[in-house]
Amino acid sequence: MEYKSPFSLEGKNILVTGASSGIGLNICKAVVASGGKVIGVARREGMLQEMTNELGFDKASYIHADLALDEGIAKVVDAMPEVNGVVCAAGIAKMLPLKFIKRQALEEILNINYFSIVLLLSQIVRQKKIRKNDNSSIVLISSVAQQIGTKSSLLYTGSKAALSAAGRVIANELSSQKIRVNSIEPGMVQTAMASEMEDVVSRESIDKDKEKYPLGYGTAADVANATVFLLAEASKWMTGQSLTLDGGRYKLID
Repeated sequence: MEYKSPFSLEGKNILVTGASSGIGLNICKAVVASGGKVIGVARREGMLQEMTNELGFDKASYIHADLALDEGIAKVVDAMPEVNGVVCAAGIAKMLPLKFIKRQALEEILNINYFSIVLLLSQIVRQKKIRKNDNSSIVLISSVAQQIGTKSSLLYTGSKAALSAAGRVIANELSSQKIRVNSIEPGMVQTAMASEMEDVVSRESIDKDKEKYPLGYGTAADVANATVFLLAEASKWMTGQSLTLDGGRYKLID
């Protein structure tokens, strides 16, 4: 009898938002490497074209859209095929102390990191674009930031806390359809977005923080591998959970 790995995504179609760079791009690569097909969504069409060229047009396609706009969400849902999984990896980070926060900044980060994700998933479920009763899976890329209280991270932390909480509610609502919903909460991951933190935080502070990670800072590939696990049959008895990936930063403290 032929053995099929429970970690395989063979025969599965996966929609990935934030697919043009960083964690989202690495998730697209991991999905294809695991035997699945990926539909990438992002605002930067040129980078989406590079992704499909690299992964192959038989394994990867894309939808160019801005999910911060209702029209962008409608475009994605109309254009996407029925899928076995959705990964929400799009997001932005912004560091501001409480006293400098204004409504515009708050609305901007919540719109991208929370509102757009909830509205997209709402329409995907409403229009039956994710398979029911077939171990389908939704993965939300949140952040370990929502478990702690780093100074000046209120905008980002609040948006990710809302996302993790939403994941548990959505998991409850979709459990009767056998659609699983889990979150991944990474610590510091070496991406272009993380590099932008150096504009706000000194190099010395970053080096000191890195020393507190027993396994060092993570990579986008680390998050992508965990995402494949949550999409695959290997995690079929897992829903409503938040998986922390932080190299031991907040558990292994001297």
